[in-house]
Amino acid sequence: MLNAVGFAARHARIACAPEQSGAPSYPPSASIKLADLNYMQGFPPAADKQITRADYLIDYPKVRWAFQHMRELIPSRQISRGPHAASLLPEGENREAQINALQINLQEGESISFSEFLERSYADALLIIHQGQVIYQAYPNMADELSPHMLWSVTKSFTGLIARMLMHEGLLDGQSEVVAHIPELANSGWAGASVQQVLDMTADVKYSEVYADGTSDVIHYGLSAGITQSSDWQGPTSLYEYLPSIGADRAHGEHFAYRTVHSEVLGWIIRRVSGKDLAQQVTERIWSKLGAEQDAYILLDGKGTEWAGAGLNATLRDLGRFAEMLRQGGCYNGQQIVPQEIIAEIQRGGDREAFARFGRQGMEGYSYHDQWWVSHNSDGVFEAMGVHGQLIHVNPVAQLSVVRLGSHPVASNDFTYAMTRRVMEALANLLRN
Repeated sequence: MLNAVGFAARHARIACAPEQSGAPSYPPSASIKLADLNYMQGFPPAADKQITRADYLIDYPKVRWAFQHMRELIPSRQISRGPHAASLLPEGENREAQINALQINLQEGESISFSEFLERSYADALLIIHQGQVIYQAYPNMADELSPHMLWSVTKSFTGLIARMLMHEGLLDGQSEVVAHIPELANSGWAGASVQQVLDMTADVKYSEVYADGTSDVIHYGLSAGITQSSDWQGPTSLYEYLPSIGADRAHGEHFAYRTVHSEVLGWIIRRVSGKDLAQQVTERIWSKLGAEQDAYILLDGKGTEWAGAGLNATLRDLGRFAEMLRQGGCYNGQQIVPQEIIAEIQRGGDREAFARFGRQGMEGYSYHDQWWVSHNSDGVFEAMGVHGQLIHVNPVAQLSVVRLGSHPVASNDFTYAMTRRVMEALANLLRN
């Protein structure tokens, strides 16, 4: 029997490996190196080594190949680095040995080293920049530093930054209603919601985001956007068809709930207000000004709309440049790329009480604002995160930027964030001392 959007939901259709209470029953990261898996090798590849859009999220460890080759599976749009030379990313003292040996105390007296943290988080690559200099760079599951990597919900933070820049320029009013910009959503759950409520995910719609539940609405989102495929799917085949089908739930502005569809609505608003797609916005406002080494790219649905909540792909070192720009109050490569007031506004954070009621594991004391995770700690840490272990960690007080790219078998960051938070705190303490 089909549901309201035309999908015969099956519990077998999940967007990731199922979450478990203990350690995931998957092989250690070091035993499934991308170089040894031999996916998509040969002319043609052997049947058991082929990867498709229908199976890369379901049959682990296929994500280890897919996250570094997404544009080979799904249409994409270029985010250009521009015609200028790459900006310098200074090399400092190599502190790899010291950092790898760093011991981090976890819950119940357990202790792990930083190198063990990389293994447990199924890190593909990790970069640490301290006081503007690269002091640690590792690629445990990537061929080289030139490989772009899928960022998933880190994309949301780029989208939020573009929206905030449009607001700063007076081109978008955060208190305006969503339907004033997107009348196609007049009969949806976003009726009556403001742009700022969408930015902070306190607009409330009837939508569930549980990656390991085959009946969750996030599966419908993924199938509509073309993130995954299923022969069972008879529903929308684009984001603009899918979003109006989402209904209302509770009153807007009272509850925080993490929902990727808010970011897709935000992307729609940005396009309508500016007359430019997201790739153009990120190219012109950020990527071409950073002095990036490589182009980035963003994935598209079947009708050419970018996934504003999930589609960005970029290299580790270029993401390091982006993080450093944020750490330095929006200034990088000899120019003010993002107004300093916008960085300060992000750090101000959102509704901490509403966030606490949501119960995000390991993120006690945090809030969510303008599509960024805000710690409210004494270091002023704020972060962008994506499923399967993507992380941009900005610590202005400790003068620290960290980027991690990952291919963890469990999608939800709830599974690993408590560990990650303790590791980031220990790293900051090591470097400041």
